[in-house]
Amino acid sequence: MEFRLHNYATRPVLLRSAIEAEKAWIEARLRAPLAETVIIETRHRLAQIGVERILGLEEDQVSSPRSVRRLRSFVHSAEIPSGQPPLLGFSKESPTPSYSALFQESEKEKLGRVEWQDCPVALTLHSLPYPIVAMNLYYQAGPNSDCESATSVLIARRDSIEPVVRLLKALDSRETTPTLTIGQGRPRKIAACGWEDLVLDPSIVSLLRNDFESFWERESWFRERHLPFRRGYLLHGPPGNGKSTAVRAMMFSRGLSAFTMRLFEPQTSDIDLDNLFEAALAERPAMILFEDLDRAFPRHGESRTQVSLQHMLNSLDGVATGEGLIIVATANEPAALDPAILRRPGRFDRVVRFPNPSRELRQKYFLSMNLNVAPAALDQAVIDSGGFSFAQLREATILAAQFAFERKQDVCSDDLLQGVHLLRETMTHGSLYSNAAGFTAVAQDGEAA
Repeated sequence: MEFRLHNYATRPVLLRSAIEAEKAWIEARLRAPLAETVIIETRHRLAQIGVERILGLEEDQVSSPRSVRRLRSFVHSAEIPSGQPPLLGFSKESPTPSYSALFQESEKEKLGRVEWQDCPVALTLHSLPYPIVAMNLYYQAGPNSDCESATSVLIARRDSIEPVVRLLKALDSRETTPTLTIGQGRPRKIAACGWEDLVLDPSIVSLLRNDFESFWERESWFRERHLPFRRGYLLHGPPGNGKSTAVRAMMFSRGLSAFTMRLFEPQTSDIDLDNLFEAALAERPAMILFEDLDRAFPRHGESRTQVSLQHMLNSLDGVATGEGLIIVATANEPAALDPAILRRPGRFDRVVRFPNPSRELRQKYFLSMNLNVAPAALDQAVIDSGGFSFAQLREATILAAQFAFERKQDVCSDDLLQGVHLLRETMTHGSLYSNAAGFTAVAQDGEAA
């Protein structure tokens, strides 16, 4: 029965009307009358496969969600109605923020992406005797709606419904290879990293690594007590001390994919924040990342993001019902962060400091590099590198390796000492112009002041 209010049809009526317009073609493809088919509404925009199969565009020229990439192996061929040109959308991709350089493997620069908008696509699958039809449908939700709504449907014969449902389950199955998704972009692989690749302060081992690993072991305990199965971590400290590397280790230890957004771009809004949480919830267990939260929502001064503080707080509080989500935020100085974010318990369960490495950790780091350095020279390098961040220790080691390479020999004691000395001179000179980069003053005993 049709029901209309102020000349607006109900959503099912509108969807059936749109499908009815393609009735003859759909029935010919499925070899069955429309009355003997099933319409399945799905979040997967499977008609996107038409961009590749029908138009022949290469993978790096299209916007392909994970479900479409998985569908490729199932599809034998694709077809659209003759004489009906497909309607495509083209959007320019924004530059990738700094997270990409830390997390993802190098890829060719993408200038834009093509999306399939309108035109039904008949997909012949290797595993099904009859095709299925994928469509994107658009409709006005009602008199109070100020925007157009969209949905995706699959149309299949009734006698094919069981294998089609299996196909949808396969497309929904969780990906265990960690990826990073930025905004509405494509998921991108990240460089592998394990906890053993980090030189960690004991407090970080306790507050982050041990807590994170035990959290997953306590899932049944949480659920039995009807507690929200989620966790929040705020990682803070000077740049270059392993916050991003620790996030990668968290992801790889549990096969989690992460979702982040461009907080500091002018066009980013509260809607993008909603989309971020929706995308992560669809892939849970998953991680949501917020970089430089203290710059986005400072205690004093003007916010550098168009996302409102209240909307961020509502999202963090609302995620308590989002089972299986890990929220990770980074900050250089949490004291500069708006206290409203930290005031309520449960937004961040653990606040973990990543300081410049102590004398013991600097020694441990140099030893992990397997350098051919005398013990006395190693001790001197540890003293001379007081106040360095882990990133600066790494740079000093690279300088030492370059000195050795120029001589065509292994790294020796003088190389390491020279690398540390040169880096300190460079950073001291740079500090006359800027005190950024995680470099602190050094006390007389060689430790950071």
